[in-house]
Amino acid sequence: MAEHPAAPPERKMPGKLTALFYSVTLVAIFGVLLAEFFVAYQLLADHPTHSPGLIKETYGALLLGVALLAAQAVLVYAGLLRPVRENALEIARLKDSLDQHCHHDELTKVLNRMAFDQMIVRELEGLKRYGAGFSGIMVDVNGFRAVNDALGYDVGDQVLYELAQLLKQHIRKADCLFRWRSGRFLILASGIGTDKAGFFADKLRELVAQHNFSHGARIGVTLGAAQAEAQDSPEVFIARVKTALTLAKDTARASVA
Repeated sequence: MAEHPAAPPERKMPGKLTALFYSVTLVAIFGVLLAEFFVAYQLLADHPTHSPGLIKETYGALLLGVALLAAQAVLVYAGLLRPVRENALEIARLKDSLDQHCHHDELTKVLNRMAFDQMIVRELEGLKRYGAGFSGIMVDVNGFRAVNDALGYDVGDQVLYELAQLLKQHIRKADCLFRWRSGRFLILASGIGTDKAGFFADKLRELVAQHNFSHGARIGVTLGAAQAEAQDSPEVFIARVKTALTLAKDTARASVA
């Protein structure tokens, strides 16, 4: 089984004293600039004949003050804003990682039941509103218990992983593969009806039968396919797919309902 990734090192936010230091420094620089302009204004008012020199000195003080403020802004960004932004990016990354973990099966790396429960509601709504049809194909592994008994559970896990990846490689990009439970998977195949779903299921059954799994394990699959209907609830849709799977087990071939 896959191990959980190690937790990233904790990032420390800037302390209150650091934030207070930057704030006081900004206020102090701004105060000095105001004082310089006030003094220059008073000198110009009292000694108008010295205007050219005072104006030059005032401009110099202005440029120096702007340079100090720019330098302080860089320090503020480096000391306060950049760590805050990095923490926000780290939180977003952890959120994506958690979402990935919650919606993917840890063993097979395909989507899980939680992901299906959310997606099927959206897909059925799209079918009702826009007529965006789709079918469900349930895949049940034959002989999986025999693999576990004969070769061990670690090999059984490896076979399940290989099967999931094999199915994933041979479905279309628009389709979604879910691990339903144990040795059972479900495919949501968009834009196809019952005939194409049955043909697709037959191709997958033959593909698995011809595949060489690890440690010489031999498995087959039974598939049942059903097309979603506009009035379906998730429960009704799944019941129809399971009925098709049961019929397929009785006839020993892929079945469509």
